[in-house]
Amino acid sequence: MSETLELKCRCGAVRGLLSEASPRSGIHAVCYCRDCQAFARWLGGEGLLDAAGGTEIFQTTPAQITLHTGQEQLRCLRLSENGLHRWYVDCCRTPVANTTGSSRMPFAGLLVPFIAVDAPTRERVLGPVVARLFGRDATGPTPPGTPEKMAVTAIPRVLWLMGRGLVHRRAQPSPFFAPWAKLPRVTPHVLAPEERAALGPV
Repeated sequence: MSETLELKCRCGAVRGLLSEASPRSGIHAVCYCRDCQAFARWLGGEGLLDAAGGTEIFQTTPAQITLHTGQEQLRCLRLSENGLHRWYVDCCRTPVANTTGSSRMPFAGLLVPFIAVDAPTRERVLGPVVARLFGRDATGPTPPGTPEKMAVTAIPRVLWLMGRGLVHRRAQPSPFFAPWAKLPRVTPHVLAPEERAALGPV
């Protein structure tokens, strides 16, 4: 059974909802990759990474994410010219989501610091963490079985999520792209190579 969860940045200026939230509607994951760590360091906030350098994410579709207030605070960063679109809010630099650069792709990795519920509620609604990625880049001990890169067992789930999103047209509406626009709502700021290098290993 799905539920609706409140979304809120740390200062409360940006608020929204995650609709149809359930273990079936997304993938509850932790990513230890160097780019996710670099994004957290660039934002500069406390508590964005776990003890092993992991970023907690709920991989879902853009159509399930709605912003009701503070849309003008939304900003976008790319760690390189070919990097993911990494969304955050300017008011308090809370991370929001990671997306591709296409308005037609039904994928949004919603960052857990933007989900305004406590950990027990989050696990009850989204389910436990079912995928851990890029354990080779972790900065501390990770749970047994954490793969060095992508978990093979997670691939079918990702493909199913993407396929379901395409069939049901869940790429839109989106807080990140106007309907079928080629460019995002906000022009991404792309880091120069030296700026990216200053955030840690590439």
